[in-house]
Amino acid sequence: MKIIVCLDDNNGMMFNNRRQSRDKEVYSDIVKSFDNILISPYSLSLFADFPQNVSVSENLLQNGWYFIEDTDISSFHNDIEEIVIYRWNRVYPADKHFDIDLSKYSLSASNEFTGNSHEKITKEIYTRQVN
Repeated sequence: MKIIVCLDDNNGMMFNNRRQSRDKEVYSDIVKSFDNILISPYSLSLFADFPQNVSVSENLLQNGWYFIEDTDISSFHNDIEEIVIYRWNRVYPADKHFDIDLSKYSLSASNEFTGNSHEKITKEIYTRQVN
């Protein structure tokens, strides 16, 4: 399983059942960087400009990159091979946090870019360490 997630500086994902933030440059980068992007119905509006690049699916074990926002992935932590994190480089209120232990992964790439509504967004790519 491969996942994509957007996080604040405290690994927050959502607050009061709503996403913390959005930036169209992040979603543009996602569709340029990855094929077969799977999203939940909740995330569909974020990718309205890219309908040919995404599929709505709640099957986490399906092949492809799964964009995670409102989906609980804690029971699948052993199945996750790669994680792409887009960091907002800000702190937002949060009551749902990303709870995957990144110490089991290696940071394989990191780059920064300017967003539409964020001065700096950091993209980090993690790969599961082989024991």
